[in-house]
Amino acid sequence: MLLFETLLSDETKTEKAIHIYKSYYSYMIYIAGRHLSDPADREDAAQDCMLKLISIIDSIDTSDEARLKGLCGVVTRNIAKNICKRKEKSNVSLEEIFNVETREPSPENIVVANDTLRRLVNAIERLSPTYRDVLKLKFFNQLKEHEIARLLDLPPKTVNQRIFRGKALLRKSIEEENLNE
Repeated sequence: MLLFETLLSDETKTEKAIHIYKSYYSYMIYIAGRHLSDPADREDAAQDCMLKLISIIDSIDTSDEARLKGLCGVVTRNIAKNICKRKEKSNVSLEEIFNVETREPSPENIVVANDTLRRLVNAIERLSPTYRDVLKLKFFNQLKEHEIARLLDLPPKTVNQRIFRGKALLRKSIEEENLNE
């Protein structure tokens, strides 16, 4: 907020920010789209880029359009790559954990799915309550991270971290179980 108050108090900074936004925001979306398929993630990357550029607005020369466009592209690309890495780490699906193939329901596939679910429930139950609670809310109740945070009265970043670590512990537990079979 202080950043915006500073920006708005100086007309030159405001004009620079508006120029960057009007001239290059769609370009930032385009660059983000090279790495991110989700339109919301593209918007997030472009908005993060604008915030980073605003934070260094004093050192940006808007008269050199080619250089400014390059700056916007580099910053947006790096932000998009970071978002992509973060999503890859945190978006491990249950199918990936168990290597379950999704096909039409047949008696054999139903048995495999039930066995997989049983193994998942057992693996989650073996975790400490710290991770068990958030994973149950995430997988079985299909709640979003911010909803879990509100329910457990925890910061959202703590919930995200517990989900990430819980998934890693689950993965390790299941790999060990597969090796012992």
